[in-house]
Amino acid sequence: MKKRHHEERSKFLTLENHFLNTFFSGLYLSAGDFIAVAKANGVDLQMHSREMLIKDLLNESDKIGTFNGVITALNNLIDERINLCNRLSLEYPGARAGLSKLVQKAAGTKALLARESRGNPYEL
Repeated sequence: MKKRHHEERSKFLTLENHFLNTFFSGLYLSAGDFIAVAKANGVDLQMHSREMLIKDLLNESDKIGTFNGVITALNNLIDERINLCNRLSLEYPGARAGLSKLVQKAAGTKALLARESRGNPYEL
């Protein structure tokens, strides 16, 4: 019989998966981006895979009460990327259609962050 490792399931699983999959999020945030957000919000992260960094950032910030600051910092990063895509679409009209799709996906990511920051009203 196989031994199974039981790991506590993260309550931010949807958000973690969204950031890991650039097809859905429309942007790529590097490990350095997540470490900088963590450092600015009092979360000490060690260098790991992006998956572990995202998970640790969200869960640890929730534990210490800086989750809203993390959400704000992530929104600021997304806004920077949206502004970059908008500037690039002006400079390169041929890429405008692709860049506008990325902007739409990034806006969807911001909506997901807003929903997560409000939390689940049925959760205690």
